[in-house]
Amino acid sequence: MWARLAAFDGGDVDRLRAAGEERMAGGSPFPEGVKKALLLGTADGERRLFITLFETKEALDESEQAFESMGDDIPEDVRGTRVAVEQYEVLVDWPG
Repeated sequence: MWARLAAFDGGDVDRLRAAGEERMAGGSPFPEGVKKALLLGTADGERRLFITLFETKEALDESEQAFESMGDDIPEDVRGTRVAVEQYEVLVDWPG
């Protein structure tokens, strides 16, 4: 399993939450191949970490263009400024 982590600073947490709920109401808003998605936020709302999980590295790599397009759909004043994107192999998945 592989994980894509994207870190964001700033933005508007309330508007981001509303936009996410609206997008999910229409079905999966995520690229093909995403098995699970988590959006974590700091208590002050200033930073977020968006984690998506994939069965294979190939599926993760194939999703990159779709993630770039998502940035066009959600304005920066809502999503915040993306400050990092990294890929990790999942070494432990407990309880799985």
